[in-house]
Amino acid sequence: MQLFYNSEININDDDLIMSDSEHYHLTKVLRKKIDDKVYLTNGNGYLFEAIINKINTKSTQLKIINSNKKSAMEYGLHIGIAPTKKIDRFEWFLEKAIEIGVSSITPLICKYNERKSLNYTRLNKIAVSAMKQSLQIYLPKIEPIVSIKEFIESNQYKQKYIAHCKNSKKVHLSKIIKRKTNSSIIIGPEGGFTDDEISLAMDYNFIPVSLGSNRLRTETAGIVCCQTFSDVNNK
Repeated sequence: MQLFYNSEININDDDLIMSDSEHYHLTKVLRKKIDDKVYLTNGNGYLFEAIINKINTKSTQLKIINSNKKSAMEYGLHIGIAPTKKIDRFEWFLEKAIEIGVSSITPLICKYNERKSLNYTRLNKIAVSAMKQSLQIYLPKIEPIVSIKEFIESNQYKQKYIAHCKNSKKVHLSKIIKRKTNSSIIIGPEGGFTDDEISLAMDYNFIPVSLGSNRLRTETAGIVCCQTFSDVNNK
């Protein structure tokens, strides 16, 4: 199945006009024809089935014939993560995290951050592409970048973790995750968390966790977290 995305489609629509890149991909890359079936999502859990009615030079007209609301993941995962200095590494993390399974991502500003701004238009395009590639119909939300202090103090999740490399008593993440619950985890910058950042998180009931004996890059740690949550929840 090839999945397409349109954020504005809803269950009351009878037809839809596809243009720009989605139209090009549909007609020029996949070479779809009139009466071919197409599947779409609005990123909010709905899967739409449609038939191509008309193909023009700059657009494709679809007739929607069916729609279904699908269940979301049985767990929620919100990752707070410091963007990497090389943006392609952060973009790689974003793509793979969505393919594996994540609910939302908040970029963090920590003391040792080397990047404090992001191109959200590009990040959202990557997110949509990863959602379609992995045939998911819920588009994870990329939150505005915030300070780690703000993220910690405003975090309302019951299950909260902080993965850091300091020598201290920690439990491996896989041993402490509670299945089918909403969780939040913080991943630090390339320079690591400061002692004050870790202490603040623990003051707000974030549990220190280990991701293994090897020291991981920021983006790798983020992927390990996603895969660990997926493994535990899909046993």
